Amino acid sequence: MPRAERAPLAERDVAERPPATTRPDGSPRRPPPAAPRPAGWAADDRPAPAMRRKAAGAGAPGARPVKKRKAITLEQKLDVIGRYERHERTCDIMKATGFAEGTLRTIRANAEKIKEHCTAATPASACRSARTRPRRIERMERLLSAWIEAQTAGEAGTVLLGLNQSIRRKALAIYEDLKANYPDEEAPPFSASSGWFAGFKNRYLYNWRNAGTPGGPAGGGAAAGGGAGAAPGVGAAACFPRVLREIVEEGGYSPKQVFNLDDAGLFWKRLPARTYLSREEASAPGFRAARDRVTVMLGANVHGDCKLKPVVAYHAANPPALNGLVKHHLPVHFRPSKRGRVTGSIFSEYFSGPLHDELRLYCRRENIAFKILLVLDRAPGHPSCVAELSENVKVIFLPPDTASLLQPMDQGVFTVFRVYYLRRMLGELMEATAGEGRPSVREFWKGFNIKNAIDLLALAWTDVAPACLNGGWRNLLPQMVVDFRGLDGQLVLLRRLRAQCVTLAKEVGFDEVEAGDVEELLESHGEELSAEELLQLLAEVKAEGADEEDVDEAPFRELTQAVLSDSLQQIEEALCTLEEHDRNVERSGRIVREVKSLLTPYTELLKEKNKAAKKRRLTGTVFS
Repeated sequence: MPRAERAPLAERDVAERPPATTRPDGSPRRPPPAAPRPAGWAADDRPAPAMRRKAAGAGAPGARPVKKRKAITLEQKLDVIGRYERHERTCDIMKATGFAEGTLRTIRANAEKIKEHCTAATPASACRSARTRPRRIERMERLLSAWIEAQTAGEAGTVLLGLNQSIRRKALAIYEDLKANYPDEEAPPFSASSGWFAGFKNRYLYNWRNAGTPGGPAGGGAAAGGGAGAAPGVGAAACFPRVLREIVEEGGYSPKQVFNLDDAGLFWKRLPARTYLSREEASAPGFRAARDRVTVMLGANVHGDCKLKPVVAYHAANPPALNGLVKHHLPVHFRPSKRGRVTGSIFSEYFSGPLHDELRLYCRRENIAFKILLVLDRAPGHPSCVAELSENVKVIFLPPDTASLLQPMDQGVFTVFRVYYLRRMLGELMEATAGEGRPSVREFWKGFNIKNAIDLLALAWTDVAPACLNGGWRNLLPQMVVDFRGLDGQLVLLRRLRAQCVTLAKEVGFDEVEAGDVEELLESHGEELSAEELLQLLAEVKAEGADEEDVDEAPFRELTQAVLSDSLQQIEEALCTLEEHDRNVERSGRIVREVKSLLTPYTELLKEKNKAAKKRRLTGTVFS
């Protein structure tokens, strides 16, 4: 400042002197209120860090944009590791992948850890995971995925969200099994929380669907009469017998014309747990034959005089025991299935072929009309489209969650069948090893194969009495049950058969077997294969070359209401176009009449579908 313009020294001292902090009397002076700062500013008159970042990201002039973090999947990391193993230069990998040099060197330094992690991951999770996760968690999710696929076989990867609680419980059970089987492996805490479950659904490419979706296996809405807080299916189980009775009366079906089909698992090479053969096999490595399971589908009518030929689903298409045999001549319908289950494709083929022919022959032999009412549960292996495959077989599906209460085959029939199978198997074992020059028990049991099991289960099905089959309908069609005392008689029969099995086991040489062991064996047939055992089984099937073309993957066609309506409308429009442009009125009229006559089955089917859809909208319960 020029000297002429400078203020006097006294004035400068007053202007530059800070305000006094005390009054003349020595008391402290209150500082003046500070001017309000804009929201988000720090105490030093600068924007807060969050605000500065926001301003920079908003494109402030001269501000450096914030660099977003880029997630790298396991698949991308493996690609980088592969490039390094092929001796590519870091600069070339940078150009090909777009990753920074430090990122590439970090991936290369952790190559072994990444590879170890990917051995437990699945292709789906490897494509979606951006960080390495504990190996035990990855292995558990892989086993859980195999278990889910086994539970939803035939549903094209559809998983009901209503099963989330059972899925989370299964995840905890698998995790505990892994802790016991791999004690030296790192075991981070795991509680199957809702957050983990949400991530699991994102990592695995299933078609997750709500349990209340109309038309789904668990669809149909709330069952009438269930009430709030009622157990699932109890209300529908109380109402459905009346509905079925009306259908039977309207259709004029006799007890010979009403059938039921159901399937259940059977461990075909299993003995009571306390036998020395079972103890030896339990300590053997690899997949144990006692865990080798088939699914047996049985069917019969209310009268009990028509037992359908059993269907056996086995995991191998060509087991060595069946080499050289014509499967059509077996006492069962043998069907290969990778997981040993009756899938939708298997059931559709069986329904339109062997079942239809067998029912027609039975009606001809009994001199009754070929008019059948078939009752099925809503299992994944029973697709709804089978209701359209036959004009002579009307299919009625049980309401959801009622199979254990209403399914006739579940009312003791399968239990009696399994006891007969065990008695036949022990009897065969005793006859084959009795006397000199015969093979030992261990030698015979080693040679016991799936062909022997098929023969025995066919004989066991013939042992089931018609009264037992008729008594299974007591909860569904009680008016057609001949003797309600059959339940007590069935319990007496089971006790007698168990005692016979214990006697046969002791004659064979299993002196330690008691009645409780037989009861435990019969109950074990309902348990599922663990995910670890399922993977071992599939690995052995692949090693043996038995995983040939499987009907599990064959999609079955379904003529839906929308497809049928659109197709008929397009045909109608095409006929109108031909009729408008054809100058020969007689020819066009004749063709239109003939085409509409040929389309009559489709038009009637569309009317039935529209009627069923209207009934579903009004009642909220699917019975057709």
